[in-house]
Amino acid sequence: MRNYVVCHYEKCYGPPVSYTTHIERRKADGSEHIPYNIKRSDLTRHNREFIVETRKIGRTAAIEKRLMAVKRQKDNDGNEYERKIRKDQVCCIEIRLSASPEAMAEIIEQGRLLEWCRESVKWAQREHGKENIVSAVLHMDEETPHLHVSLVPVVQGESKKQATTKKRAAKDKEKAESEGTEPPKKKRRYKKKADTSTLRLCADDIMTRGGLKRYQTEYAAAMEQFGLRRGEENSPARHKDLAEYYKEHCEEMHARLDEVLSELAKVERLVEDKDTEIRQRDDIIRRKEDEISQRDSELEKKDREIARQQRTLDELRPRIEKEQGRFDTLFTANEYLEGVELSADRLLEAYDSRESEVARIESEALDRINSASISFWAKKDVERLAKENAGLKLLVSSKDTEIQKERNETEKERKARERAEAGIERLKETVTASQSALARRHPLEARLLEELVSIGIHRPDWQDRILGGETLRFAPRKWADPSNGKEIPEEFYQEVDVRMENRGKDSFISMCGMRIADFFKQIWAKVTEALGLKRKQEEEQRRQKPDTPRRGMKM
Repeated sequence: MRNYVVCHYEKCYGPPVSYTTHIERRKADGSEHIPYNIKRSDLTRHNREFIVETRKIGRTAAIEKRLMAVKRQKDNDGNEYERKIRKDQVCCIEIRLSASPEAMAEIIEQGRLLEWCRESVKWAQREHGKENIVSAVLHMDEETPHLHVSLVPVVQGESKKQATTKKRAAKDKEKAESEGTEPPKKKRRYKKKADTSTLRLCADDIMTRGGLKRYQTEYAAAMEQFGLRRGEENSPARHKDLAEYYKEHCEEMHARLDEVLSELAKVERLVEDKDTEIRQRDDIIRRKEDEISQRDSELEKKDREIARQQRTLDELRPRIEKEQGRFDTLFTANEYLEGVELSADRLLEAYDSRESEVARIESEALDRINSASISFWAKKDVERLAKENAGLKLLVSSKDTEIQKERNETEKERKARERAEAGIERLKETVTASQSALARRHPLEARLLEELVSIGIHRPDWQDRILGGETLRFAPRKWADPSNGKEIPEEFYQEVDVRMENRGKDSFISMCGMRIADFFKQIWAKVTEALGLKRKQEEEQRRQKPDTPRRGMKM
């Protein structure tokens, strides 16, 4: 795994505000500044300044404040004097502290990013002096999180030039003494020279070749607690010349551009093919839309036909009920006439048997008279039987007349009943044919109508409004569960919204946003829960009620 530290020193030329705009992501007027190469501008709000004073006054003001310590100083006698700073002098050094992307990702995953930042700032303050580190900003919105540490290169003591001049003067003095001549006189200088306590601004004293190597080694040692290490020392790897780098980069970009152009040509051909396919599909879609519009118009006609047939059925229902009542009446009359006919048949049978007996007695009487052996009482019997026979004949004739009348009336009623039965059969056939045609041509509408009828909605105008997509709200009323025919208790009556859900095969009639079966399941669950609570309350009351002593028992 690549877990190298990154410690890069860079001189900042020009006024500090130019670098402050990039580091603080804020312009001089206070407006927000997002560089063009920032890929994750949504993380800019997580950037953080670790120097408390700089957080209040800003990076540019903090640099100017540190530079004032160089401009205005006191000599050994306590007199103030001012040191000038050249316009082209380096006033700030930017130290970029980071690590390999993989290592920084692991530090963030471990939740030690802020600890790494604080340790890095502490190292920079130990190395260059706490007062010289004026800013330390964490950037989270770039590809790899890193710290921008701003160092004002304030040092003390003689400069390199002064040390070289002193060495040269010492050599000249030794040479003059060896030759026996006078040493050369120093040039008169009017500028006050710096001593060991003088503060001066010098970036070259900090960015020496040996110093930069030492910074790399010491920073890596300080970061070992985070699993980071120093890069290879004296590595043969070298930075390429800028022109060479850009030349190779341009060649690489040209090669990539050629590849992209070839891919783009393929994509363009593919896009043309897709455009052709899309146009064909658009034509198909337009044809399908035309067919759908035609089918919609046909469905509207069928809906109107269904409504008309439903109205016809509703108009036929009272007639069917009326004819059914007449049929029941005629059926009762027919049963009565059948009973009368059965009584007449029994009377005729009795008359025939009595007539045959009379004929037998008459023949016996005639035989006895002819034989002159008949007696007086036999004659009396014959006369009595003749009278009874005559009366019976009169009764039979009257009964025949009544039976004939009743038969005529029964025949009329039977014909009327047959006509009524034929009318009812025709009506039933018409209703059955209408219902079968409705179910065959419009199965969805027929199923929805059956659901509406099952919950007691018979009015055609209500059915048309519900099937048309309208929601009907019914006041609290009596509802019966179509699955078992039970009516819900009165205390559970409520307002119910009935409407048609979805379209096509998935359509159904809903009550309060639920299917009919689910609505009644919910009602019965509430009823069961209420009964259970009622039983529990009764049991609680029985347990809380004290036992009354029986009569005659001692307390």
